[in-house]
Amino acid sequence: MEQILHQILDKLQVVENSQLDMRKDIHDIKTEQAEMRKELGGLKGEQAEMRKEVAFYYGTMMKKLDEVKTELSSEIKHISSVQKQHQHVLEIINEKQ
Repeated sequence: MEQILHQILDKLQVVENSQLDMRKDIHDIKTEQAEMRKELGGLKGEQAEMRKEVAFYYGTMMKKLDEVKTELSSEIKHISSVQKQHQHVLEIINEKQ
């Protein structure tokens, strides 16, 4: 009878040790999970900062594109004006010949 009680106590001790190991593992997992959440928070912050930078550079690029389009339009108008003046001069020269 005493031997059976020792076996039961040994098995209970094994179960208790297993539970302690599992609790330690769960604690380790929770600690790792907390660290991962911190890292994820940091990544989200970096992502938000990168989005701001991309938006800034995109806005700057679009503004520069508008400036270039305006300059190009002005240059085209100037070239068109010069071409009309040349055409007019050629017409005058043709009339005098």
